[in-house]
Amino acid sequence: MSRRSSVAVMLTAQIAAVAGLSAGVAERAEALLEPLRGVMSFDAACVTLLEADRRRQPPLICHGYPSAVVEHLHSADFLLSVERLGLDRSDRPMRVMDLPVPPLELPGWATYMAPAGFGEGIGIPLRTSDGRYLGILATHTRSRTPVDDETRNLLARIAPVIAHAIDPLRTITALAALITDAIAGVMLTRSGATAPVPGLPGHGLLTPGSSVLAEAAACYADGDSRATFLTPTRYPDPPGYLRVIMLACPDQPPYDLDAVVMLRPPGNLHRLSHQEMSVLGMLVAGWSEPHSAARLHISTRALRSALEHARTKLGAPSNAAAVVRAADRGLYLPPGLLA
Repeated sequence: MSRRSSVAVMLTAQIAAVAGLSAGVAERAEALLEPLRGVMSFDAACVTLLEADRRRQPPLICHGYPSAVVEHLHSADFLLSVERLGLDRSDRPMRVMDLPVPPLELPGWATYMAPAGFGEGIGIPLRTSDGRYLGILATHTRSRTPVDDETRNLLARIAPVIAHAIDPLRTITALAALITDAIAGVMLTRSGATAPVPGLPGHGLLTPGSSVLAEAAACYADGDSRATFLTPTRYPDPPGYLRVIMLACPDQPPYDLDAVVMLRPPGNLHRLSHQEMSVLGMLVAGWSEPHSAARLHISTRALRSALEHARTKLGAPSNAAAVVRAADRGLYLPPGLLA
């Protein structure tokens, strides 16, 4: 085995070990820098992580840059520069000497990097094995000597391993995997947009602006880390119900992801009727009995009868306990999901 091949194997093993750490994504990014120093020298380094929802790509970690450069990395202009250079669409590291335009014609380099004394650098696009662009690992030197071609090619080979080490969706995917019978799922962003959950298909009930996602977002906004409720199916699915599960995303970058919302089979509905689950949903939401009855177009007497039947089916000692039990077990239809 050649020396270069040996270095590649060793570096891949070191970065794979970092990927296996149980630490948070920022801590894993920090741990990547030491192995990289074994193959190249640098005076400053950062790992940036895309926040597509807010059109930014701020640093996850950042070392050796003056405050003006750090501020630039947090700005939307930095992402625009990345897109202009095509780094978000590439899988090849790019040195300053490789830039498609003279460096001083780039506002980011001319205004921030060059005045800070940097002469060279390399940006490594980080793309996962399933093709998702995460961000960039960049290093800069005050020297004008670029990384050699062999090292650049080595960095290109190990870039997917680096991406796996900092992929924030690993934690989210692990959360989703706890729901073993999930049939569909999406990630809900702060703006109400959605992103795919690796390994799960989407669903018509989970499209942006849907009432199911609005209800899940309301649960998240109320501070729930986990919530569950029922939703009626929609064509082309057969008539019936699905269970909605909302799991709040960990408080870690990228901060534009709020929650994972999944659909699963409804489970044991305890023979509750549609009207009984609707009544329970109104009361779980805090509606009064008269208001609930008017919304459901039934009399208050009929509502109380439905609630009494639900209490019996749930084995609750009182009507109030039945509402609490329905809320805890997600055995209700939220008002916003009723036709």
